[in-house]
Amino acid sequence: MLSINSVLALLILLLISSGLFFFSKKVKVPYTVMLVLVGLLIVPLTQIPILKDVFGFLGEVKLTPELLFYIFLPMLIFESGFNMNVRKMIDNSWPILFLAVFGLLVSTFGIALALFYIFPVFGIEIPFIAALLFGAIISSTDPVAVLALFKEFGAPKRLTMIFEGESLFNDGTAVALFMVLLGIASHGFSGAGTIIEGVGMFAGMVFFGILFGLIMAAFFSWMLRITKSNEFVAVTVLMISAHVVFVISELINHEGLFGLPVHVSPIIATTIASLFLGNYSRHILTPRTDEYLGKFIEHMAFIANSLVFILAGILFASSNIDISTLWLPILVTVLIVMILRAISVFAVTAPINILKLGESIPRSWQILLSWGSLRGALAIIIVLLIPADLKIEGWNMEYSPRDFILALTTGCILATLFIKAPLMGTFMRKLKIDQPDPIEEVHAADMGMYYLLTERERLDIHKTKGFVSDKEYKSVVKHVENKIKQAKKDRQAMLKEYGDLVFEQALHLTAIDIEKNVLKQLFINQEVSERVFRRINGKLRLQSEQIEAANVNNINESKHTDQKDVFDQMVNVITRPIESRRKLTPEEEKLQYYRAQMIMARKAVKVLDTMQSQYSEGVFIDSVFDKIREKYQTYRRQAASSMEGILTENKNSLEGYLAKLAQRSVRASGGRALEFLHTKGLATESLEEEIEHKYAIKW
Repeated sequence: MLSINSVLALLILLLISSGLFFFSKKVKVPYTVMLVLVGLLIVPLTQIPILKDVFGFLGEVKLTPELLFYIFLPMLIFESGFNMNVRKMIDNSWPILFLAVFGLLVSTFGIALALFYIFPVFGIEIPFIAALLFGAIISSTDPVAVLALFKEFGAPKRLTMIFEGESLFNDGTAVALFMVLLGIASHGFSGAGTIIEGVGMFAGMVFFGILFGLIMAAFFSWMLRITKSNEFVAVTVLMISAHVVFVISELINHEGLFGLPVHVSPIIATTIASLFLGNYSRHILTPRTDEYLGKFIEHMAFIANSLVFILAGILFASSNIDISTLWLPILVTVLIVMILRAISVFAVTAPINILKLGESIPRSWQILLSWGSLRGALAIIIVLLIPADLKIEGWNMEYSPRDFILALTTGCILATLFIKAPLMGTFMRKLKIDQPDPIEEVHAADMGMYYLLTERERLDIHKTKGFVSDKEYKSVVKHVENKIKQAKKDRQAMLKEYGDLVFEQALHLTAIDIEKNVLKQLFINQEVSERVFRRINGKLRLQSEQIEAANVNNINESKHTDQKDVFDQMVNVITRPIESRRKLTPEEEKLQYYRAQMIMARKAVKVLDTMQSQYSEGVFIDSVFDKIREKYQTYRRQAASSMEGILTENKNSLEGYLAKLAQRSVRASGGRALEFLHTKGLATESLEEEIEHKYAIKW
């Protein structure tokens, strides 16, 4: 139960975590490492007599299984699943699947066998089922610290996706396997029947977890459509979705379903629901709501991770385990876990490369996947699920099974955080995996040039208005000009190294980003239906992937979806029987489709033209700009021609509908005016509603 002291301690720990975030950036130490280190130091520091009376209350907040399992874990799963690109994940489905399932099993059973046969050499004997429990706990990888380091050092996107996908899905498989093994440890092993029952339970938890996650995702997607007009309600619905899915899954596990003993993996269910909502339903949100949601999710994940890791440090420091008597088994375990991680990675990636199941995984990536397997939040959560009074047949150590496994887990977590994490950057540099993506580098150079030219223009305006003295102007403008010269020099070096094709790819992707933004606004304005939105958005997504892969000549202008759009295809199959009930006629849909593409192409040209001609010199390389501009002018002409043809063929039936679309466009212009007033501080939300109510134009 929370007391006033524990609440204060929680707030103080959050305050400490916030300060550590900035400090870790300065000293270039991973944030999670700093959190655990400070958590370890808090306990002995608060035991000093002079500090105990003042700060002793910090030890009153404890990591409990309920706090971790029902509050923090769903939040962390939702943040990962909601932001993951399912198409990219499917591109790398073989390595993700092999690492998350087969790699987990190799690691779990390999670690268990190694401990079972090596520990007796040091005079320690533990039952095999206890070794299996530990193997399942420690085989789950934690992506938090690794992904932050990958981002900082510029790891390839595909490698990052493989690692994040493995971490997301092996959470579910690790917990499902652990629960099966815990059941065996609690009730005993009775031969082949126990194995068959365990395998069946594991498969059932995975299957029903996927099924239940999809059902709940459909429900929350429907809720999102109802609440989308209010950003606070919509965000609340999404944020509680993870916890609702997770908790109901656990209720089903305890109470059954319609009298049947059904077992559902809450982690897999929450993962699937988060993936569906993030990849299929997210477009329902307005841009402002989506931006608000992104920041809110990131903030909540930051709070959850901060508390988990700093409380983990406090847990490790305050445990009753005498490390001096267990240092040798802990050291042996750390080495075994590191070796088995490497074995499991190479064992599952080798078949992928040999059988050519997707793109090859380089040896340098395999090494980094082996080294980068940090252990963290989930391992802490799982180990605390072991009952304190668990009795295992054949256990004869002075420590309880839970305390002993907690000691081994603690040692492995600390080793990965304090040894592996700090050396991650060194490993990446040695393996030459820290090279930037050429397209991203070129895009940043183009946008950086626009930024510098804008700075110079604003500086000239301030000088003209007398806001800056001649002396200050000369000093600052010289600095800006030097920056511009260096930016041009860097861009020429990129052009020489990569060629103009990469610059063309980067600018084409920039134009597609503009198109996506316009399409989203058209959908919010109800100028395109959801069906049309999905078709065009799918088309842009496929084009982006072809451009990134340098397959510009293979772009299929008529293709809108493929096998990787799993959620779209699933929904299409389910809704096909009610397809005839849609509100729009085929002609109206075609009109929306080509009208939207005409508007999008025109807007892309307008934005790029503005950027290129806004200042005394162009932002983009002239030849590349001209090529992309002409491409989009062609798109605009083709869409306008198709739209004109449809209107000519269906003049009587579509004339009124075109006017209705124009009405929605005009209404959206009023919305932009209100947004301008709001950003300038001239209109509150209540005033915006009053203006819309009194002055909205009725057609």
